[in-house]
Amino acid sequence: MKVKKYGSIYIGTYEVSLRIYEVKSSALKELDEMRLPIQVSHDIHHFGKITDETADTIIKALLDMKKALSEYNVDFYQSFAVYSLASASNCLVLFDRIRLKCGLHFKLVTNSEQRFYSFQALTAQNDFSKMIEKSALLADIGGSSIQLTLFKDGKLLTTQHILFGAGEVRENLYELSEKADARQQVLEMIIKETDNFFHMYLPDRDPEYLILMNENFSNILRMFEHKDIFAEPVKREKAVDFMHQLGDEDYFRNTFEKFHISDPDDMVLPFLLLYYALIIQTNCKMITAPGISIHEGATLNSLYRTGTLKPSHDFEADVLSAAYFIAERCGSYKPHIKMMDKITASLFDAVSKKSGMTKRQRLLARVIAILHDCGKYLSLATAAQTSYTIIMSSEILGITHDERKLIALVAKFHHEKDVSYPRLQNDLDEDEYIVFLKLLALLRICNALDSSHRQKFKDLTIRMRGDRLMITVASRQPLNLEKSYFKDKAAFFEEVFGITPEIRDKKEI
Repeated sequence: MKVKKYGSIYIGTYEVSLRIYEVKSSALKELDEMRLPIQVSHDIHHFGKITDETADTIIKALLDMKKALSEYNVDFYQSFAVYSLASASNCLVLFDRIRLKCGLHFKLVTNSEQRFYSFQALTAQNDFSKMIEKSALLADIGGSSIQLTLFKDGKLLTTQHILFGAGEVRENLYELSEKADARQQVLEMIIKETDNFFHMYLPDRDPEYLILMNENFSNILRMFEHKDIFAEPVKREKAVDFMHQLGDEDYFRNTFEKFHISDPDDMVLPFLLLYYALIIQTNCKMITAPGISIHEGATLNSLYRTGTLKPSHDFEADVLSAAYFIAERCGSYKPHIKMMDKITASLFDAVSKKSGMTKRQRLLARVIAILHDCGKYLSLATAAQTSYTIIMSSEILGITHDERKLIALVAKFHHEKDVSYPRLQNDLDEDEYIVFLKLLALLRICNALDSSHRQKFKDLTIRMRGDRLMITVASRQPLNLEKSYFKDKAAFFEEVFGITPEIRDKKEI
């Protein structure tokens, strides 16, 4: 059997890189890598575009990388770029130049996708399940932002995106370069930017593990001849002592002079300051930096989607756990959303063969059921619009930006009579609109079945009989309200699916 090889090219904010892998013994094995520093973050910050010099550097590197793909006879490769590149005024022009000169087509990956790729690579680590068993804080630090993700009792609680990365730290170091205490000022700035997360989500600041995800930390340690110090978890005290030594100005500059590395304050120091700030802000017991690569995550994502490999981690459970956490923080009535989640799953399974919907859309339907009225926390009068805003502002690890928008739109329109395509064509294409209608029809029927928010059903079964959806319930309480709402929502469900839903009370059979 032929061993397949996979390639991944990534344009980030501070480097362009290539990884080549092969699948061996149901795992990825790295064959080669190429990395070249670039000034994307600096160019965007100062000029609002990618300069010709940086563009030429990128194109030259990509030509070498494409040659490497050919030499390795790669079976499949993907090329993607950091989403912040979209803020460059000439982003599309750059991609066109790359397409013409290199024959490569680049996709901008959203923050949600990028962080999820890194997370998928982390979950492939052998000791990941052990580290999240009690509590763990995952820190993914990039050139333009930080992503902090909290696990407790093996469940994902929240993931938060902070728009402050190594690129901005570098610019602040440049601006304060004449100050004697420049590093200390920038360190205080980093702590100020991240401190809200700790106060809101981690007031005790003592997760069992702090996992520094991005591989740039491992690359930096390699420069200092300390490649493996954080490869396995180390005690916090040892990590803090080491970071103090590493951050000492004389040690820092002398080491770079020893290895003839120029411009040591360019990107290395910004990343070190960011990692140091997170280490001293937490009271975690153990710290590790396993060297997670977005390339590995993106490749694993493709292999999981095609069924070539099977993940060892339940990503759907993470999504649902995060959705429940958001609903809880927004004061949603837990018995109602748990009932909604249960009914939604049963209803979806009953109509799945005739609905044309996918397994992935089953997950989206359940998330909608959990979050549909989270906006009531802020406003009863504008709950639907507020639900939309909360959902769009909430990162859910494992849900893409487009999926999050779809979920938010269903929550926004679930009480609206006019859901015609002209009202939504600026947000959804025609295929997405059909999925929107189906998810909306599911939500409305489920919401009608618990319209009193009193979970009146002792028993509920849902079955298809031809083109009729038979919903049989048992209750000791009157169901007049539920039946009234159900009749109104059933007409829309039938219009969307061509399936007639009927509710039957066991007392009436």
